[in-house]
Amino acid sequence: MNIQRVREQFPIIKSKVFLNHAATSPLPLCSSGAMKDFVKDKVEAQSTMKEDLGPWQEKIKNCRRLFSQLVDAKEQEVAYIPNTTFGLNLIAQMLSYKPGSNVVTNNLEYPSNVIAWLKLEERGVEVRFVKNVDGRIGLNQIGEAVDGKTVALAVGQVGWYHGFRHDLRAISEVAHRKGAYLVVDAIQSAGAMKIDVKREGIDFLACGSYKWLLGPPGAGFLFIREDLIDILNPPLVGYESIDPELAERNLFERFDLYRLRYSKGIGKYEVTHINDIAYVGAEASMKLLLEYGIERVEQRIREIGNYLVDRLVGAGYGLQTPLDERERHAIVNFRVKNWDKTWKGLAEKGMIVSPRMGGIRVSPHFYNTHDEIDRFMEALKGAD
Repeated sequence: MNIQRVREQFPIIKSKVFLNHAATSPLPLCSSGAMKDFVKDKVEAQSTMKEDLGPWQEKIKNCRRLFSQLVDAKEQEVAYIPNTTFGLNLIAQMLSYKPGSNVVTNNLEYPSNVIAWLKLEERGVEVRFVKNVDGRIGLNQIGEAVDGKTVALAVGQVGWYHGFRHDLRAISEVAHRKGAYLVVDAIQSAGAMKIDVKREGIDFLACGSYKWLLGPPGAGFLFIREDLIDILNPPLVGYESIDPELAERNLFERFDLYRLRYSKGIGKYEVTHINDIAYVGAEASMKLLLEYGIERVEQRIREIGNYLVDRLVGAGYGLQTPLDERERHAIVNFRVKNWDKTWKGLAEKGMIVSPRMGGIRVSPHFYNTHDEIDRFMEALKGAD
């Protein structure tokens, strides 16, 4: 698939320059079309029960396989969750904490990857924050914060407002030496780069589909390292959490309400009824990414990001994003005198970006082009 065919999937480019994938991605036509067909099928009552979903059920099941390919996990290590925040809370609440335990995060994280851990303070768990230096979190700083009582080290793989990229493999080595788990918020990385959960030493990973995965809201994914699945239990339970034998009996005969017997495998963590239509859309969007090739997606995003950085620096703008391309990915944030005025001026010219942390955040995906970056820079001249 060439890039022009990919661009045809996004009608918004006919009227706008969309550079805001760190917020919410536009749906590609393949995804919206699949969702429309699903709704039509439901309206016509062709599929009314889970068992009767037929090809739709296969598409929903296929999401697990596709996401597994994107992060190099096994299918049996991936659960369906509503969104990233739900996944982070699930992880935080199901880990075991002894008196004196702590978790480590940093002050560059998006609030969802902070409040999920701050909630643990109600249980006496200390939350330690590594402070950034010039928008970076250093490996030595993390090493100083993690100790033998650290249960989890929680990081967003790519920074939400300026694109700082953690070296997960190095971080995981620090965490694992002290017996801590590495928990990754991948909402700003999954779909924008190739992830290898084994090589990078990730124990838990959560993300939603509505940003770089190009899917709709309501579909999310939780990776749990295979050897942890059966030794941990979710803090909440749902129908899929129950031993299938007991669950099946509940449909046709008296259910034994006085026993809780968990199901085996990853399904134990699917404690909410999934949003079928969201996964139908996510399946189509992930197929688009994989058909183009996630390695090629990552490379194009890197090339476009580098081009944008060069243009901004050449025009005299100061960056909040690290200049070293090894320390950033996908997201570029630059300072302006008046972010509100600049953002509104850009919007009036059809440039879709976000104001973040006193600057302008630009987040192009692989289907964007150098020409669109040039148009953005031209629009910036009159908006700043």
